[in-house]
Amino acid sequence: MKNHIARIAVLAFVFVHFGCADNSSSQQPVDDIPTYSDLSELTDENYISVEQIEQMQNSDDATMDIEDQIELMSKKDKILIVGDSWASFPCVYNSMGKMIRDVDANLVEDNRCLRTTKLGVAGFEWIGSKQDLRVIKFLKETPRLKYIYLSMGGNDMMAVWNKDSTPEQELEIYKSTAATVKKIMDRYLEIRPDLKIILTGYDFPNFTPNHKIGLYRKIFERMRSPTPERLNPALAGLCKYLSRLADGKNIFYIQHLGLSQYYDGNPEKGLAPLKTLAPDQISPMSDPTIIGGDIRLPSSKKSMINWLFLIRDAFHLNTRMYKKVMHHTYYNLLSHVIAADDKTLSKNYQN
Repeated sequence: MKNHIARIAVLAFVFVHFGCADNSSSQQPVDDIPTYSDLSELTDENYISVEQIEQMQNSDDATMDIEDQIELMSKKDKILIVGDSWASFPCVYNSMGKMIRDVDANLVEDNRCLRTTKLGVAGFEWIGSKQDLRVIKFLKETPRLKYIYLSMGGNDMMAVWNKDSTPEQELEIYKSTAATVKKIMDRYLEIRPDLKIILTGYDFPNFTPNHKIGLYRKIFERMRSPTPERLNPALAGLCKYLSRLADGKNIFYIQHLGLSQYYDGNPEKGLAPLKTLAPDQISPMSDPTIIGGDIRLPSSKKSMINWLFLIRDAFHLNTRMYKKVMHHTYYNLLSHVIAADDKTLSKNYQN
């Protein structure tokens, strides 16, 4: 409850501090990287707007980088969400905090995560960004910050991949993306060698032709309109390659491919819930490359963010499902990382 109140206070600060937003503060577009201008006027089912998220992420107001009183009073280790939009939305939805309360984890979420995530960011533009510099600042100034939950790499792939990419080209995309993500993690581990990084993957998207949101229509067309049967294996390939970065000491990996299909099925394609691989068997610590669901199908529209109660997102899960993602992360990986020492983890962890 306390973390929820703190998150509401953060969002309230955005409303009060910025008032009615104007377009001048929108994220500047980067070549081949998704921007969220098409979503700036929309609110989701929780009445959260992308414009307010971006303002919080991009503001230079240093007072936003101060730990709140609830965090300062706690003696528990902290975990900070870092990275792209698959980090931003769980931060806004307090998915990590809700999970921590549900399982009574010996952990505290760092509520400054909106300062260390960025919608639409790719790994190759992350280093030196405002968000990256804040992560470094927080690592230096917050000794209790022992864990980072990092989402990165999906935008790197979507910037250059298309359905006609050859296996050789896909491999080069995976290698380049992994090298970039490794540089980011090495940067943080150089500052804090004791840090534990949970590198996380994605779930299956739901791209469709002529999507009502221009952002997703452009991404889909740039990828040359791939079917799920073509896109999902490519995304699974990226996750498999990124899993190689895990060393069982400081870096750990988990992906969530098929998680939404387990809980929601895909009624649009005749797949009922609870018929695919169970969450405890998807990306287990012993083999994080194992995927769930039906790789031929997208995640259900039911699992995606509902914008204006009319339009379903193509790549981002809703509040309910991001909480499931955090529970999946905790039970399959994070709980073991918290409970065991590095030496034990190194023996038990297999890539």
